[in-house]
Amino acid sequence: MKLEVNLPDNSYKNFTEHQIKIILASALYDKGVTGTGYAAESVGLGKRELIEEMGEYGVSVLNMTAEEVKRTIENAKRRAKARR
Repeated sequence: MKLEVNLPDNSYKNFTEHQIKIILASALYDKGVTGTGYAAESVGLGKRELIEEMGEYGVSVLNMTAEEVKRTIENAKRRAKARR
């Protein structure tokens, strides 16, 4: 789908078209509407570049709570220790 958005001149004058696309892709990703692959494709970037740019706008690709991150780290430590 192609979407055209009319914004008041003063609302986006400090943003490039690319930045506005990143902001929209970031919002759609953050809301769970799309994944990083499609979001990156829609902006014309690779996943890594999109993830880096999304970080500049405060969007985390980890979508995990602090507790989930902590549990994931602990599990990884246990698995690494068991392999030794």
